[in-house]
Amino acid sequence: MQHYSIVVAICRAALQVENPAISGHVERLIKALEKDEEVDQVAGLKKLLQAKKKNIEILPSRVVLSSNALTGEQLIPTVKAPVDRETSASLAEIIFPSANPITLPIFESGLASSINNILDEWKHVDKLKSKGIEPALSLMLFGAPGTGKTLLAHHIGETLGLPIIVARLDGLLSSFLGTTARNIANLFAFANRYKCILLLDEFDAIAKLRDDPNELGELKRVVNTLLQCLDERSKIGFTIAITNHELLLDSAIWRRFDLRIEIPKPIALARRTMLQNHFSDLIKITEVQLDFLVWLSKGYSGSDIEKLAYFIQRKIAILDKEFHFLETIKEYLRLNANTNSNDRKQKVLSSPEELAQILNNDTELGFSQMKIAQLFGVTQPKISKMLNSNKDIVALEG
Repeated sequence: MQHYSIVVAICRAALQVENPAISGHVERLIKALEKDEEVDQVAGLKKLLQAKKKNIEILPSRVVLSSNALTGEQLIPTVKAPVDRETSASLAEIIFPSANPITLPIFESGLASSINNILDEWKHVDKLKSKGIEPALSLMLFGAPGTGKTLLAHHIGETLGLPIIVARLDGLLSSFLGTTARNIANLFAFANRYKCILLLDEFDAIAKLRDDPNELGELKRVVNTLLQCLDERSKIGFTIAITNHELLLDSAIWRRFDLRIEIPKPIALARRTMLQNHFSDLIKITEVQLDFLVWLSKGYSGSDIEKLAYFIQRKIAILDKEFHFLETIKEYLRLNANTNSNDRKQKVLSSPEELAQILNNDTELGFSQMKIAQLFGVTQPKISKMLNSNKDIVALEG
């Protein structure tokens, strides 16, 4: 068949739409090519149909529960996001569910349970509406950078089987605030047309405009546009907003979100799980080293912990038997200033005697002299002597 590659491309795009008639036409084409004994072309088209069937098998449990209750068209990969009229820059990115869903970020059990309850409610929007109950369709995620807010939003989209329209509010802002108001309106109009989740990242950017006293009139117009758009969408589809600076937001904006979740920095148990996940059978650390990293990473975000783990992995891979754990940690701390706000950096960079004393006095993880000896790579009697000698120094200074 002439122009086979073009025909395949057309079929692939058409099969993205949930329409049995399209699959039927492709099957007719396959039968016609079989009569012409076009073996390779038949095989190629059959693969397209098989891929289509696999997608249908994978997605219904995620899509049907959520999207049946939503108004609007099905959003397909061929649809393009709206653009700014002046610059032609895209106002958003569209991310579709994959066959391998993103797992829920590691949170403490209470928070994880609350998030799963929200997901359960969003899966049953149709049931709520059938009983005259208005579902809570808007969610604000706030907290320190790197704590998993964006990852959580994408996990929600994957779990519900819905595409996510991702818009960074700082990217929507223009030097002409009138253009900004128009861009916001166009973005919401686009999202409201489809069954999707609208994800508004860097949501605090709208508040930062207040720093310019010359734009107060236009700013009010932009904020009013945003509030009106949020009100209209509250009955239509899911909206998730993300901010690292929740204190900058007006109370009027907060009221537009039915659900508001603070994503905190991970507690010790969550930090331990994160660190365990980062070290495999190929690149291992000891249990004592793991305890030390849990202690060190107090106040770290999930992103900070990932960077620390990757740094250690690289050193283990390169140095092999020459790898020295504590020296690697000290190097990491020197190379990563302002990673977090805790005071344990200076404690690690202090003398071995001081660090040993600090760990020995720690009540959270309970470092015994034997554990400290394993960490330092020396004998337990040497640690005992080190601790006693440090106590003598402290007593003399006192």
